[in-house]
Amino acid sequence: MSSVRKGRQRRAASLLFLRELRRRRSVILGYHGVAECERRLDLCRLQIAPGLFRAQLQLLLDAGFQFATMTDAVEPLTRPQPAPGIAVVTFDDGLRNNLTTAAPILAELGVPATVYVACDLIDGHNPWIGAGGGGEILSADEVRELSNAGWEIGSHTLSHADLASLDYDRCLAEINGSRDLLQQITGATVDTFAYPFGRYGPAAVRAVRDSGMRAAVTTGSGRWDAFELTRAMISAGDPSPVLALKLMDMYEPLLHLGPLRAARSASRSARARLQAAP
Repeated sequence: MSSVRKGRQRRAASLLFLRELRRRRSVILGYHGVAECERRLDLCRLQIAPGLFRAQLQLLLDAGFQFATMTDAVEPLTRPQPAPGIAVVTFDDGLRNNLTTAAPILAELGVPATVYVACDLIDGHNPWIGAGGGGEILSADEVRELSNAGWEIGSHTLSHADLASLDYDRCLAEINGSRDLLQQITGATVDTFAYPFGRYGPAAVRAVRDSGMRAAVTTGSGRWDAFELTRAMISAGDPSPVLALKLMDMYEPLLHLGPLRAARSASRSARARLQAAP
């Protein structure tokens, strides 16, 4: 069987799966960067190739999903019976390639997006992507440019803090400080929030609610609650079975099983050693 025919069969199978998924539920997709990047510079697999990014969005469009920003999707997704068939595209941290690479693809396809900016990283570099790997972060002017182009700008704290380790007052300071700075930069209201690392506890959830945010997104561990909205975090090289599990909210629960939890811990330790190596 030719590679072209195999590719068509895989796409047909993916469309069949996504059409059935659309009838049953909505999806919130989480990305970081859109760039060609060597694996050695991106050990956390944060950068997805532009062609793959485009193909994933096109599949969702062809399957009939209706795209919205996170703010516009909050009400239908948090009803007692969450609305099916909605897709939300989100980005974390605020990589510059969200503007230079992702934005033109999204504009061509007519897909809106939301980016969650960690303010202390503005005009800096993502610490989890090696030099030369496209890890540059948006400047304040570029954040404003995305906002003016119709992107929703959301809060991702000031320092990309692990809110699960902070008390209520420090969580609130991180959230409010980020929101206030982003509103000052863009002139637009900041209504939604993303938990850094997807980690949070009761104090963080209460702080987001008390800050006046309309919603907060997680990284696969949440539910259809306004302040714990579940996301499928898409990594570079996710094979089709893993992508399907993420879209169905089944991937993260599997990772918490004993053997997979141990394997994941070992993988994180190995990545940390490689990143620390000179």
